Amino acid sequence: MTGPSIQLDSVSYSYGSNLVIRDVSLSYDGGQFVGVLGPNGAGKSTLLRLLDRLLIPQKGQIRLNGRPIQEYGLKELARTTALIPQEPEYFPFLVKEIVMMGRTPFVGRFRREQPRDWELVKEAMEQTQVDHLAERPIHQISGGERQRVMLARALVQNTSILLLDEPTNHLDIQHQVSIGRLLQQKGKENILAIAVLHDLHLASLYCDQVILMHEGSVFRQGSPDKVLTGSTLHEVYGVALNVMRHPVNGRPMVFP
Repeated sequence: MTGPSIQLDSVSYSYGSNLVIRDVSLSYDGGQFVGVLGPNGAGKSTLLRLLDRLLIPQKGQIRLNGRPIQEYGLKELARTTALIPQEPEYFPFLVKEIVMMGRTPFVGRFRREQPRDWELVKEAMEQTQVDHLAERPIHQISGGERQRVMLARALVQNTSILLLDEPTNHLDIQHQVSIGRLLQQKGKENILAIAVLHDLHLASLYCDQVILMHEGSVFRQGSPDKVLTGSTLHEVYGVALNVMRHPVNGRPMVFP
């Protein structure tokens, strides 16, 4: 099986006169978990929208799995990338129905949901620990539970690329760890997961690579060990942070 890949070549994007992505070049191949870090307004969410073609670069080119992103039809793109936005829209349906919406690219006018589709829905809900909520209306569960439901919906799209904007937002520490481990495991299963994260410690523990953005540009990229240093974080965030080594795995631990 050919591994997933993303390449950005000198990509820029502006909202009016506000340049929010500045000549960004990135290249990731194969299954891995990549964290996108940086302060508010650094361009992290805009980067994800460009990768899902919700926005079109005003300069440069994006390739998914070796092909220019503009060559993809809508259904083919939905079978290639799955995006969880920062503030998704919730329709008044049951949790299991919301998750099944992730199978939309595979269910058309002449093909209704099959037993295999429901098997995938069940597996995804178990992986994200929302299977016990299957019969609950989406508007009657908590924000953290909704976040995990949307991750389940993305998983059942069965794409090679996952794009997640703050997937651990609203989650307690138990589920933050659970999602971190799940995305790390998906990387080992030949899925390229790219997630915007604010928790530097969580990114350090579970990401294979991190992208540190600042003012729309890539300030540093590489392994957490190379990027999450006290001097680099001080330059980007403007505050002194303490970086220590995890006593078990040796990864950086970031504290105020």
